[in-house]
Amino acid sequence: MTDTPLIGRRVQIDGLRALAMIGVLYVHFWNKSPTTEHVRVSLFFVVSGFIISQILMTARDRGGRIHILNFYARRALRLFPALFVLVALGVIFDMDGFRGLAMWPILQASNIYFAISGSFKPWITSHLWSLNALEQFYLLWPIVILLLPLRRIYVLVLFIFTAMILVRVNGEQFGLSGWWRNMVFVSDPIAMGAFTCLLMRVRAVALVLISRSAIIAALLVLAAPFYLWEGFGNSQSYRVMIQPALAVLVAGAFVGYGGLAGWLLGNKATLFVSKISYAVYIYHLMIWWLVGQYFPAIWAPGPTTFAILSALTLLAATISWYALEQPISRLKRYFPTATFDKPAGATTPPGGTSQTRIAAE
Repeated sequence: MTDTPLIGRRVQIDGLRALAMIGVLYVHFWNKSPTTEHVRVSLFFVVSGFIISQILMTARDRGGRIHILNFYARRALRLFPALFVLVALGVIFDMDGFRGLAMWPILQASNIYFAISGSFKPWITSHLWSLNALEQFYLLWPIVILLLPLRRIYVLVLFIFTAMILVRVNGEQFGLSGWWRNMVFVSDPIAMGAFTCLLMRVRAVALVLISRSAIIAALLVLAAPFYLWEGFGNSQSYRVMIQPALAVLVAGAFVGYGGLAGWLLGNKATLFVSKISYAVYIYHLMIWWLVGQYFPAIWAPGPTTFAILSALTLLAATISWYALEQPISRLKRYFPTATFDKPAGATTPPGGTSQTRIAAE
């Protein structure tokens, strides 16, 4: 097996994240039961698993000193500013009884609370289950990538994927309710994204993943609910099938699409939506609650609700990015994921340092 290090970050993957975010707004504000309901969350998970694995594998490939605690510090600097805005306003207005439950989202454990309570209350944090499941995966994944031999990483990520599928499909036999299966044991698409990142290191496999035939097959799988029986889009079979299909699209975005697809994923507007997508996700239900207190008609999902609330959410997220998140994110330069000693005889460039820093989300 020939390993090819993945260096750098490709902007079209950020474009896929923007599309997933637009899908969330569409489902929540317009159509609560789309034919391809599971695609948006699975895409977000696959993209996230791929990106974080690429970042960590890059740090591993380049050697040097790996700082796992710095990785967690960087995550906190990225996650908590917008989250604290949601928590603060939720407490001030006691949105849907949020005041007594504020610690669950702060501890990145809303999904566990929903599984225990068997309900999406408080409603304004119901969407945080996916982010919390992702962050729980991130607690262990850096340690796995940076400390285990590469062959064992392949085996472990396949084990995680298989175990999550087993629990999700056969959870009742394990005594798990649907809430636990759908809120907590959901790491299979994240593992699929991580595994895709590893597979892209093997040139022969990467060429298959990004081939035209693979992309066509992936699109046919994603479109299956439109030409198979009614309700197939909500089945567990479809939920499993779309994961490798989305992995193929993520692999293609990493290499880069041409034509209309490349423009759609890489234009400035799409990339800006990707940049502010975290705050969009964090704020959108809170904004719906605030607007709904004064304009009850906005509670009805539809094109008008989608247009108004999407515009308000994008505006709030833009302000949040420039006024709060971006300034705080600049502090990440003090927490490099990996540092490297300057080679003997090397000179420090003007304005540079004697260390190289690996950027991470």
